[in-house]
Amino acid sequence: MQAKYRARRERAYEQGREGFATLCAEPTFRDFVCMYIGEGFKRDRNVVSICNSDPAVVRLGARWIRRLTEHPIEFAFQHHADQDPGELCAFWGVLLEIAPSEVKFMRKSNSGQLKGRRWRSKYGVLQVRTSDTYLRARIGAWMDAVRKEWP
Repeated sequence: MQAKYRARRERAYEQGREGFATLCAEPTFRDFVCMYIGEGFKRDRNVVSICNSDPAVVRLGARWIRRLTEHPIEFAFQHHADQDPGELCAFWGVLLEIAPSEVKFMRKSNSGQLKGRRWRSKYGVLQVRTSDTYLRARIGAWMDAVRKEWP
């Protein structure tokens, strides 16, 4: 059974290598791959996830993940205690063109330490996540291809 699934992952990786040049011809694909190198979750070969506080980064990541998988996508954000979760759900819902109820939330661990501080997470930190082993394998191939081109 392990050999069977390893072979499937290896085939998905090869498909990623084979399709890389074609996808790179599309605007923002290479940006997505570079963003995944820096911001993507890489510790689990079964998960594709990007997490960021910048709405433009989240929107780009969500756009490509939606396009590249047929698996369900989850959206969840962390926020500080003094932020309104309902407003944040509405913000992310509009930005990502989903129902605000699709956006789940959890409290950030440093919420009690913010008095007098200015911080940049105006909209919290949103995670876009899907469980797609074969997409993760293709992303691995794309990341390797981009890294090979760097001096």
